[in-house]
Amino acid sequence: MKLKKCEFCKTYTLKNNCPKCKKPTKDAHYKFIKIRDALKIN
Repeated sequence: MKLKKCEFCKTYTLKNNCPKCKKPTKDAHYKFIKIRDALKIN
């Protein structure tokens, strides 16, 4: 799964549509590509 960010309200989500404003989301910054990888670091 890829972390996504709403460009309108700046909310992060895993969904294709923002849960707050219901607009389409785009992929977040390259450092947050996979949440699964972030959990392995700790």
